[in-house]
Amino acid sequence: MTQKAETGPLQARLARLARAGSDAARARAREAANALAADIQQELARDPPGGRAEATETPGGGAVTVEAPGLIAREFGTARRAARPVVGPAIARLTGRG
Repeated sequence: MTQKAETGPLQARLARLARAGSDAARARAREAANALAADIQQELARDPPGGRAEATETPGGGAVTVEAPGLIAREFGTARRAARPVVGPAIARLTGRG
Protein backbone atom coordinates (compact mmCIF):
# COMPACT_ATOMS: atom_id res chain seq x y z
CA MET A 1 0.00 0.00 0.00
CA THR A 2 1.37 3.42 -1.02
CA GLN A 3 0.91 6.46 1.16
CA LYS A 4 0.33 9.88 -0.29
CA ALA A 5 2.68 12.57 0.93
CA GLU A 6 1.85 16.26 1.12
CA THR A 7 4.31 18.02 -1.18
CA GLY A 8 2.84 21.53 -1.17
CA PRO A 9 5.10 22.99 1.54
CA LEU A 10 8.17 21.26 0.08
CA GLN A 11 7.40 22.52 -3.43
CA ALA A 12 6.92 26.05 -2.10
CA ARG A 13 10.24 25.91 -0.23
CA LEU A 14 12.04 24.61 -3.33
CA ALA A 15 10.51 27.42 -5.40
CA ARG A 16 11.69 30.00 -2.82
CA LEU A 17 15.20 28.52 -2.87
CA ALA A 18 15.27 28.59 -6.68
CA ARG A 19 14.18 32.26 -6.70
CA ALA A 20 16.81 33.14 -4.08
CA GLY A 21 19.50 31.40 -6.16
CA SER A 22 18.40 33.21 -9.32
CA ASP A 23 18.35 36.54 -7.50
CA ALA A 24 21.86 35.93 -6.15
CA ALA A 25 23.16 34.98 -9.62
CA ARG A 26 21.62 38.11 -11.15
CA ALA A 27 23.17 40.24 -8.39
CA ARG A 28 26.61 38.72 -9.08
CA ALA A 29 26.17 39.37 -12.82
CA ARG A 30 25.15 42.97 -12.11
CA GLU A 31 28.20 43.49 -9.86
CA ALA A 32 30.48 41.98 -12.51
CA ALA A 33 29.00 44.24 -15.20
CA ASN A 34 29.53 47.30 -12.99
CA ALA A 35 33.14 46.30 -12.27
CA LEU A 36 33.82 45.64 -15.95
CA ALA A 37 32.32 48.99 -17.01
CA ALA A 38 34.40 50.84 -14.40
CA ASP A 39 37.58 49.06 -15.49
CA ILE A 40 36.96 49.78 -19.18
CA GLN A 41 36.02 53.41 -18.44
CA GLN A 42 39.28 53.85 -16.57
CA GLU A 43 41.25 52.49 -19.54
CA LEU A 44 39.35 54.68 -22.00
CA ALA A 45 40.06 57.78 -19.91
CA ARG A 46 43.81 57.06 -20.05
CA ASP A 47 43.95 56.62 -23.80
CA PRO A 48 42.56 59.55 -25.83
CA PRO A 49 40.25 60.11 -27.65
CA GLY A 50 38.29 58.68 -24.74
CA GLY A 51 34.85 57.12 -24.84
CA ARG A 52 32.47 55.67 -22.31
CA ALA A 53 31.56 52.35 -20.76
CA GLU A 54 28.25 51.91 -18.99
CA ALA A 55 26.64 49.00 -17.15
CA THR A 56 22.89 48.56 -17.46
CA GLU A 57 20.58 46.17 -15.68
CA THR A 58 19.01 43.39 -17.74
CA PRO A 59 16.64 40.55 -16.84
CA GLY A 60 19.70 38.27 -16.71
CA GLY A 61 21.73 40.57 -14.46
CA GLY A 62 23.71 43.19 -16.34
CA ALA A 63 25.22 44.26 -19.64
CA VAL A 64 28.08 46.60 -20.52
CA THR A 65 27.92 49.07 -23.40
CA VAL A 66 31.20 50.51 -24.65
CA GLU A 67 31.38 53.45 -27.06
CA ALA A 68 34.62 55.05 -28.18
CA PRO A 69 35.91 56.60 -31.40
CA GLY A 70 37.94 54.00 -33.26
CA LEU A 71 37.22 51.28 -30.69
CA ILE A 72 37.41 48.42 -33.20
CA ALA A 73 40.72 49.69 -34.61
CA ARG A 74 42.03 50.18 -31.10
CA GLU A 75 40.94 46.73 -29.95
CA PHE A 76 42.18 44.75 -32.97
CA GLY A 77 44.67 47.06 -34.67
CA THR A 78 44.92 48.12 -38.30
CA ALA A 79 47.43 47.69 -41.09
CA ARG A 80 49.19 50.85 -39.90
CA ARG A 81 48.73 50.63 -36.17
CA ALA A 82 49.20 47.88 -33.59
CA ALA A 83 46.31 46.88 -31.36
CA ARG A 84 45.90 48.64 -28.01
CA PRO A 85 43.11 46.50 -26.56
CA VAL A 86 40.84 47.87 -23.87
CA VAL A 87 37.87 45.52 -23.66
CA GLY A 88 39.72 42.18 -23.97
CA PRO A 89 42.16 42.80 -21.10
CA ALA A 90 39.35 44.09 -18.84
CA ILE A 91 37.36 40.89 -19.44
CA ALA A 92 40.49 38.78 -18.79
CA ARG A 93 41.05 40.58 -15.46
CA LEU A 94 37.41 40.09 -14.50
CA THR A 95 37.58 36.35 -15.19
CA GLY A 96 40.91 36.00 -13.41
CA ARG A 97 42.90 35.23 -16.56
CA GLY A 98 44.77 38.50 -16.81
